[in-house]
Amino acid sequence: MRRHIVMILLSATFCLIGQGCTHRAWYEALQEKQRQDCYNDPRQNELQKCLGKANSISYDEYKNRREESVKQPR
Repeated sequence: MRRHIVMILLSATFCLIGQGCTHRAWYEALQEKQRQDCYNDPRQNELQKCLGKANSISYDEYKNRREESVKQPR
């Protein structure tokens, strides 16, 4: 549990320092953090629901939805 959080933080730090992270990498790292949070939730009966939310939208789908929302007039 703690090890995963440390790995995510280290990855984020290296991305910032080296500016080698893409938007996809950030999105996937945040998605992984969400999944880890699901496993840390004491309500095990909510695990599948939580994981479903964390895994519900791929980066490509997220990107397409975001681009469409930016194009729409406000």
